[in-house]
Amino acid sequence: MTKGAVAGLCVAVALTHVVLVFLHVAPSNPVSQRYEPQINAWISPFFEQNWLLFAPNPEPNRTQIFARTGWTTATGAHAMSDWFDITAPDDAAITHNPYPSRTNQSMIRRAWSAYEWSHGDGDVSQDDWAVIRAENLRNIAVQRVTGLSPQPFEVIRLKVVTRPITAPGDTPETDSTEPITRLLPWWNVTPDGS
Repeated sequence: MTKGAVAGLCVAVALTHVVLVFLHVAPSNPVSQRYEPQINAWISPFFEQNWLLFAPNPEPNRTQIFARTGWTTATGAHAMSDWFDITAPDDAAITHNPYPSRTNQSMIRRAWSAYEWSHGDGDVSQDDWAVIRAENLRNIAVQRVTGLSPQPFEVIRLKVVTRPITAPGDTPETDSTEPITRLLPWWNVTPDGS
């Protein structure tokens, strides 16, 4: 490949990128509506646009995620572990830390938010993106409990407890401050730990 062809390819990719980002951030129009799937495929997840740096949006809820592992014993019986709080290490790394890591603040929370957004109230993946989000959440959970599980495990299950955060000075209403618990189905874990 010649230098001219490489330069031409770089210019074409850069121009395509600029056009797709422009269509993504521009007000809705016939072109962006017609090519929405292609635009979203280019933008997400690497070029996601948000304003969190300038206007952070604090979470209205405190989400705690627990994981439980399961395995088959030598006698063929099914056994399971106790629940592990897989958000506790993140909370400990953030507490009293003036410069907490973005990974500690966001990894499990964003994985859960993406799963919840793509699955709604059900736990059946309707498209490829939902499958990817479910696998991402499962892989993070597997990574976090691998050292904690008393046995090598074959399945994992998550329990998500969401508690609303009341604004300072507000009087909490009993109905709105009750935690909401969501139990996800058992997910198979492959021998390589994913």
